[in-house]
Order: sequence, then C-alpha cells, then structure tokens
Amino acid sequence: MTFFNKRPYLLFLLPGLLIYSLFVVYPIVDAASISFYRWNGIGPKSFVGFDNYVELFTSSELMSQFTNALLNSLKIFVLTVAIVIPVQIISAYLIYNQVKGYKFFRVAIFSPQFISTPVIVFIFTLLLDSNVGVFNKLLEWIGLGEYVRPWLGLPGYGIYIVWLMISFSGFGVGMIFFLGAMKMISKESLEAGYLDGAGFWKRLFGIILPQMKITILNMILITYIISMTIFDFSFILGGVSGGVDRNVDVMALMFYRIAFGESNNPLGGNISENAMGLGSTVACVLFLIIFLISMIQVWLTYRRREDA
Repeated sequence: MTFFNKRPYLLFLLPGLLIYSLFVVYPIVDAASISFYRWNGIGPKSFVGFDNYVELFTSSELMSQFTNALLNSLKIFVLTVAIVIPVQIISAYLIYNQVKGYKFFRVAIFSPQFISTPVIVFIFTLLLDSNVGVFNKLLEWIGLGEYVRPWLGLPGYGIYIVWLMISFSGFGVGMIFFLGAMKMISKESLEAGYLDGAGFWKRLFGIILPQMKITILNMILITYIISMTIFDFSFILGGVSGGVDRNVDVMALMFYRIAFGESNNPLGGNISENAMGLGSTVACVLFLIIFLISMIQVWLTYRRREDA
C-alpha cells in the first residue's frame, strides 16, 4: 500500500486500465495466439507455428483478396486526405468566422452523424438507382443523359460509392474537430494578421493552418485507422463477398469473411477448416499495418510539437 499511498492517482487509473486490458489488450493477445493454431472455432486446436502466415502470403486466392481489400482501404484513405479533409478545414473556417447562416450549416453538416449506417446506404441506393435515382435524373435534366449509368452495378465505381457514404457520414465530425482547434488559436495573432493586411483566405493559409499542423496530423492518423477498419458500409452494400468482383471489399470485411465464412461462395479446403486460425492471422496482419503506421505518425507529431 505504500506504493499507492505515494501515488494515489494510480488508484483512479486502475479501473480504466483493467477495463481496457480486458476488452482491448486481452483480445489482441488472444487473437495473436490463435493465429499460431489451426482451428475452426469449435474443435480442438492444432499448433502450426507460422504456417497460417505462410499460407496467407503464398496462396494466390488469399493474396488476391488481401491485395484488393488493402488497395480499396488505401483508396478510401487517400481520397479522404486529399479531398474531404481540405473541405472540412474550409467549412470549419467559414463557420469559425460566423458567415451568414453559420449556425444552420453547422447543424446541417453535423446531423448525418446521427443517421445509422443502413439508412445512409439506403439513401445512396435511392440516389444512385439506375431507374429512379435522383443522380441519373439530374444528369438527364442538365443534358448529360449519355452519362447515365447503373452506378451501383458497375464494379469500378463500388469503392468510390462506399467512400462517398463514409464521407457523408463522418464529414461533420472532422469539421467540428478542426473548428475546435481553430477556437484555441489566439485572437491576437489573427488580429495582428488583419492589421498587417492579411485577407480572409490569407489568414487561413498564413496564420491558422501553420498552428494546426498537429491537429491535421492527428486527423490524418484517425482517417487512416478508420479506413483500415471500416466494415459496415461495405458489408451492407456488397454483402460478405464484398460486392461484384469484390469491388467494395475492405480489410475488415475480408477478415470477417475468412473467419466466419462466405455462404454464397465458400472457399472450402484449408480455409474453411482453419477459419479462426487464418481469420486471426488476417486480423493480426491488419493490426500490425495499423500499428506501425500509427507509431510513425505519433513520432512525427511529437517531433513537430518539440520543434514548435
């Protein structure tokens, strides 16, 4: 007790640490352990060492799925960083400066966060439907009828539709994140820039953005983690198989398919007999991909903070 008497704050941290260890640390360690076994989730386990990892990276079928899912997840990440985050920053800046109607736009932009994923998928299905979809009707109305397509049935567009749904759902969260960062910037620096003749947009690029570098890096890291772990949109839109030619397949969906099966197209063989072992292997590889990039991002963030 002497240890805790000198450090009483540890008693406040202990409940959270126990809960975190039980629901986060233990599952990760257990999944890593299962990845070294051949197991279907029901029968006895058989220790196979690194055979599951060898099978994942040497099987042409598995590597094809893995590469496709990884590329789709990276597409979501790159598109979000290149398009969504800049628009979120601009939207936050407009609301920060209290442009006309900013209160309405703040609520309207954030409100999709309260819409469930199935409803968002349903809305986009109606918008992009080949027969009654609003988007195709709009193309016809403005004289671009030759571009009318059955968008939901085109394999090449599937992952971009998933990205649009994700962006629609989470746009407001990122915007509020940047808005909060802008409110922490000192008013004196903005007033000094205004007195020096900095215009509306010059204050954004010359004063605000340089002081938000760490915030932007943190948002990029959050975007990366979400892109690698997104599941529900792809599952609802394309099912467990990942859509036509797996066009909406992502890393988390691939793990689910291997671990819990694909009823409409079972892979059979070693994969079905080793569902939990190989599924845990995919989960561990995904964890390592996220963990390594996250550590690099955290290192860059702290280095910039020390330089500042």
